[in-house]
Amino acid sequence: MIFISFLLSLLISLNPSSSFDCNGDVLTAVIRNNLNGDFAITDDLENIDKGAFIVLNWRDINLMLPVSFKFGEISFTDKKWLWSYKDERDGLRISEPRFAKVLPDGKIQEFSCKAIYVDDEVS
Repeated sequence: MIFISFLLSLLISLNPSSSFDCNGDVLTAVIRNNLNGDFAITDDLENIDKGAFIVLNWRDINLMLPVSFKFGEISFTDKKWLWSYKDERDGLRISEPRFAKVLPDGKIQEFSCKAIYVDDEVS
């Protein structure tokens, strides 16, 4: 049984899209590991290291958010912006990550994001 679980874990990986439709505009998301200073791109959420960050390009906004160290989450935040693939509130949401901004008055502005996969793109 343990062997079967191990084999299944090798086949299952968490690979999100790098393109999203967020409130009607395309957002690109690139995750880079930087624990060793190599800025290596990774697309597997299970291989994110402690020095990782995500680069988000959307509208006229370019963000570089460090990985959050909250246990059980797969998220990136600078305490103003948040990009999350997994959190306590919504669980795992690879195709519809949470994208939010804390406004000056403390309110949270949420943006609706959905993954764009190659089959979804219009040529």
